[in-house]
Amino acid sequence: MLKVEQLSVQSPTKTILTNMSLSLNEKEAVSIVGESGSGKSTLLKSLLGFPFGELEKTSGQIIFDGIQIEPQKRRQHLHFLGTDVTWISQHASVSFNNRRKIKAHYNDLVKSYGRKSSKLRSLEECLRLVEFKNPKDIIDKYPFELSGGMMQRVSIALALVANPKLLIADEPMSALDVVSKRELTELLKRLRKTEHVALLFSTHDISLAYELSDRIYIMKKGEFVEEGLTKNVLKSPQHPYTQKLLQAVPKLKRGETE
Repeated sequence: MLKVEQLSVQSPTKTILTNMSLSLNEKEAVSIVGESGSGKSTLLKSLLGFPFGELEKTSGQIIFDGIQIEPQKRRQHLHFLGTDVTWISQHASVSFNNRRKIKAHYNDLVKSYGRKSSKLRSLEECLRLVEFKNPKDIIDKYPFELSGGMMQRVSIALALVANPKLLIADEPMSALDVVSKRELTELLKRLRKTEHVALLFSTHDISLAYELSDRIYIMKKGEFVEEGLTKNVLKSPQHPYTQKLLQAVPKLKRGETE
């Protein structure tokens, strides 16, 4: 489904990503794990061809379902960006206008799909998918009236409107409390099964990667230093950096991967 080959991205003063290659199959969950500043967000945004400002792709290919993605040609990719591939941001509150109700954000999204709108899911259906028992109570709410966990679920609901093949999520749990993290983790696990959607996400939380992903890429300073099946990598880490990350998760290291 998704293949990245030898991708490099640089700013005017330094290299941000160096010769990065990854793959993701249909219905698979893949995690990218690394500390803040390792380049995880830049990598994920590059997969959607987001404009980078002063950043420039210097080499490599990004291919989704046989189509090569280029940042400077993003408009040409709108037929699947937001439909086959959707984005879940780190801070849901930043993605919404607090002066507009949830239903207004949904209507804007439907308009952006144009002729495809007849095939889209209703807002109520999508809110039920993310486990809101009374969707009608949410539809007329303003974003500021909902908690961070609820807004992240709304964000996922809107990402499901077009029945995407792939969800890309940038640190989806980092702004949530412990209870909301657990609820959202279980939600994403369930959606993978019921909606048959692939998931690519970044995180600094290696425990989340263990629980949610089939395969894992360990990222340090714009490079992948280790990759493989999540359980195998976390059970027997080969790279010193992976070993260092695991030291911060004693329970996982002691035997949760057994």
